[in-house]
Order: sequence, then C-alpha cells, then structure tokens
Amino acid sequence: MKRVMAWCIAGLSLGGCVSQNMDAGLQGLVGQDIHVAIARLGYPNSQRTVAGDTVYTWSVNQTDTLPMTTGNPAFVTVGGAPASGLTTSTTYLPVNYNCTIDLGAGANGVVKNYHWTGNIGGCSHYADALKAN
Repeated sequence: MKRVMAWCIAGLSLGGCVSQNMDAGLQGLVGQDIHVAIARLGYPNSQRTVAGDTVYTWSVNQTDTLPMTTGNPAFVTVGGAPASGLTTSTTYLPVNYNCTIDLGAGANGVVKNYHWTGNIGGCSHYADALKAN
C-alpha cells in the first residue's frame, strides 16, 4: 500500500510539472509567429478556420497496458510449524495517453490564444518541447 501511495504522489508531482510546462510554454507562444510553435512542437496534425482565425491542432491518442503486481500474504504449515510468505500476481491494466493542443492564429500568422487538454503520458512530450530554453 505504501508503494502505491508513493507512486500516486510521484504521479501528482509529475502531473503538476507537465501542467506548468504546458501552460508556461503555450503562454510563451502567444504573440509569436506560428512557425515558432511548429519549430517547437513539430507539424500540427490539422488546421481549420474559425471566425477568420486559423486554429492549428496537435494531438496524440494512444492506448497501452501497464502491469500491476500485487502481493498477498500466504500462511502455511511446514512440518507442523506455521510459516508465512507472500504470493504475487500480475494483472495488466489498460491506459490511455492523450493530449490535444489548439493554437489560434490571426490572419498575420501570430498566435493569439491556446487551449490544451490531456494527461501526463500524452502531454509529457509536448511539455518537454515547450520548456523554456
């Protein structure tokens, strides 16, 4: 149980880092030419026009499985003497990594606003690319 709690705390800490890097990095692109964003994030997956602005979208959506090993106490009698041990079992849990970034740019190609949504596994690559140099 302590290990599970430690991993949860570590995950929350990493989540905060990803969120901070995403927000700070994307805010740093506001006022920049869209090509600055493309240089940092790579080519977008799509673009569309909304109310005269061009919205560029980067996205990732991937499913994977992660092993989760649990231990259960086992009590046996060996030669009439009680003994204890631990049995383990592993199950595989499905996980989804996803991230979507939308950058809105005016007719002059300058980023006006942004929106992002996703989780640690999906956004960590983008967050790393957005870290201030």
